[in-house]
Amino acid sequence: MANKFKFASNSLFALLVLMVAIMLIKIYIDYQNFIKHPEWSAPFSAHLITICVTYGVPLIVALVFFLIFKNKASKKINH
Repeated sequence: MANKFKFASNSLFALLVLMVAIMLIKIYIDYQNFIKHPEWSAPFSAHLITICVTYGVPLIVALVFFLIFKNKASKKINH
């Protein structure tokens, strides 16, 4: 059973790293696009907030599940 928890925690960690990388790449691309269009009235920080909320909520949920599965896997190994 600990093997399943370890696999789940490792998979969630890989998902977390992938999502953070995608979020950073999206922010960079959107910023480069924002610089090319000075006529846009909203500041980039407003757009950045939407990106952080869009990616932040799933990241937090995945992080919580990662910590839970990691804790259960370590308890199963120690017992």
